[in-house]
Amino acid sequence: GSQIIASGTMGDQTKEGTELIHLTYEGNFILECESTVIGCKIANKDDADHQPPSSEDSSAAPEEASSAASSEVKVELQLDRTAMHPQGGGQPTDIGVISSDDAGGVAKIAIERVTIDRETNVVTHAGKMLLGDDETPFAVGSKVHVAVDTENRRLLSECHTAGHVVDSAMSRCGQMLPPTKGYHFMDGPYVEYRGKIPPEEREALLENLKSAFQDLVSEDIDTTIQTLPKDEAEKVCNNIAQNFDFSDYSGDIRVVSVAGFPCPCGGTHCKSTGDLKARGWGIKGPIKSKKGVVRIRYGPDLA
Repeated sequence: GSQIIASGTMGDQTKEGTELIHLTYEGNFILECESTVIGCKIANKDDADHQPPSSEDSSAAPEEASSAASSEVKVELQLDRTAMHPQGGGQPTDIGVISSDDAGGVAKIAIERVTIDRETNVVTHAGKMLLGDDETPFAVGSKVHVAVDTENRRLLSECHTAGHVVDSAMSRCGQMLPPTKGYHFMDGPYVEYRGKIPPEEREALLENLKSAFQDLVSEDIDTTIQTLPKDEAEKVCNNIAQNFDFSDYSGDIRVVSVAGFPCPCGGTHCKSTGDLKARGWGIKGPIKSKKGVVRIRYGPDLA
């Protein structure tokens, strides 16, 4: 779908924010990186609002240390750069592991949710401590290794790419309706458009869309990702129809082209439409059209 992304996440990151590695074409496929901690909060400890203790601070009693080492220690970590995709733009959060061996032993956090503060562009990685002790080695300035869960990312990228193939299929079937929302979650993904499809046309359109989607997968069309100045992005995205309103944008804009259909987007994607073949992505009916909104559902196992 058409994901509107804050302009601050588009081009060069500010020093205060987190660099999102996935925004470049090459970075879209990078699933590990080395990063520096810029903030850390241990959620269920007495010092929740303070930085983690330094290694010189040995005031913690042994029983406190052992309870902190349990799997229920929740950690929120801010980094200077990340390979993880924060939830937003219709795409779920990445999951994975962040590890540190600064303290001589290895400490690991299982990351369950990644979010971005649109005001500061700082990304927070929230999860549970897998390994570690009270002398948390995630102090500000320490180095960590970020590893994205590869299988989960592949699935989410396929889901997002498939949503854009729906856009391209709509265009190929002559339905130049402006995309307004993309829901790229695995519990029932869909794309919505502004406009309407008369009831008597829906069945025929559904069959045409299903065929067009499979044709686009078979054509194995490469995905492109580029960051463009606003006027250029507007030209590229509206070259067929005035589908995207750029009045709320400022600065550079990330434009993703899937199946030959360019649109502003901040998500992760497959290298080509052919990557959707193995899981059998396709369009599913019925087409819903009410109150000026058309909803097209899609998913795996439909080819």
